Amino acid sequence: MASRTTACSTTCWRRSTYRMTDVRELETRIARLFAERLEVEVPSPDLDLFEAGVVDSLMFVKLLATLEEQFGFRLAFEELEIDDFRTVRHMARFVAAKRRSAEPGRVSASG
Repeated sequence: MASRTTACSTTCWRRSTYRMTDVRELETRIARLFAERLEVEVPSPDLDLFEAGVVDSLMFVKLLATLEEQFGFRLAFEELEIDDFRTVRHMARFVAAKRRSAEPGRVSASG
């Protein structure tokens, strides 16, 4: 019984570490997209981009198109939540979740 718990703990730790690493890598990629594609430097992954005036409505549309192109998914209007795009860190978590939901063997929420 103890070995089963240890194995689960190790597996769960590996998954969470992988996801954390994935999010960190995505943060770096998204910050690079801001710099290269949108010509905006983001000083911190936790900066509120809307509050700081970095992203306005036109930039937001350009940002969504860039994320779709770079990460290979389409965003439906119904799934857009402004808080998912407020910071680079939130965007990275959103993209990571989209990627996980698109993995083979996963069932999407829509059916």
